[in-house]
Amino acid sequence: MSQFDANYANVHELAAELAFSEAAYARALELAALQPEKRDWLRYVDRFLMALGVALICAGITAFFAWNWADLGNMQKFGLIEFGIVTAAVAAWRLGLDSIAGAASLFAGAFLVGVLFAVYGQIYQTGADPYGLFLAWAILILPWAIVGRQQGLWLLFVMLINLTVIMYWTQVLKPPEGLWQLAQVFGPLVSLGFLVTDSQLSGLVFFVNVFAVVTWEFLAVRGISWMRGHWFVRVVVFVALTTVVAPTLIIILAATFGEQVDLNLLSPILLGCATAGCLYYYQFRQPDLFILTCCLLAVIMVITSLAIRVLLDDYGSMLVLAILLIAQVAGAAYWLRGVARRSEKGT
Repeated sequence: MSQFDANYANVHELAAELAFSEAAYARALELAALQPEKRDWLRYVDRFLMALGVALICAGITAFFAWNWADLGNMQKFGLIEFGIVTAAVAAWRLGLDSIAGAASLFAGAFLVGVLFAVYGQIYQTGADPYGLFLAWAILILPWAIVGRQQGLWLLFVMLINLTVIMYWTQVLKPPEGLWQLAQVFGPLVSLGFLVTDSQLSGLVFFVNVFAVVTWEFLAVRGISWMRGHWFVRVVVFVALTTVVAPTLIIILAATFGEQVDLNLLSPILLGCATAGCLYYYQFRQPDLFILTCCLLAVIMVITSLAIRVLLDDYGSMLVLAILLIAQVAGAAYWLRGVARRSEKGT
């Protein structure tokens, strides 16, 4: 057995051939150092609870100001937020940026910068467009992201750039008309909804996220260790795919029901290019089953939508669509399983 690598695929295959019991299988994983130990589970739980705690603290601070807004003076509002920012920065410095607590403190401070801008805008009613808030927030936390070297801060920065682009487009370059203009009173979520009805805007946001992913992967390959994590890339790739999948589905389904939409072929073209690129890179160069699954899900959604368009008038179409969907999911699962086995064997 010395010629085989001790990975999950080989151990599982060996256990299946020799009909290992559950206890023997667990012992084999333990001997191969593949079974997480107690300290590994404690580390994962510690990180999860730390991230959850930071999120709850930031949400609590925001809710505190919203609830006690009328009872706090202007200097009290600014003083409390600035005290929180300084405290978070000092805690990150004292605890160390490489520690979990230090990284969480730095992220909390970066989030409070946005709360500070929101409070400033509410107090002085400057009349500035909301995109300026997100842009200033992103610029101010950029040095923190560079120094902090953590994926969470960079993800916050990229999301702020996304919001800045969307807000600037919908407020300055191409303000929405009709019902969309009335719906803007509901805030950024409506502007995000407007994204799927404008091919140019969705394409612009798509390129912003693709640039972030390509830059991240390029630097990670060049040996920057802290950028070798996966979840930043996974989130940004998911966002990039979403920005072009949604307009593509709208084009297909609107045409199915005879509706006219102000969309062009830019989104389907970008979706095809992104899917092909991801299927190649994240299969052969940097295997990532999550991203591959997202790509296959996008393909399944498009194919199913096209099938709905073709078979909509047929009474037996529901059965055909069900069979088609089952076949696509089964084929995707089979293919992903093969990719997982090849990546584990290093081939």
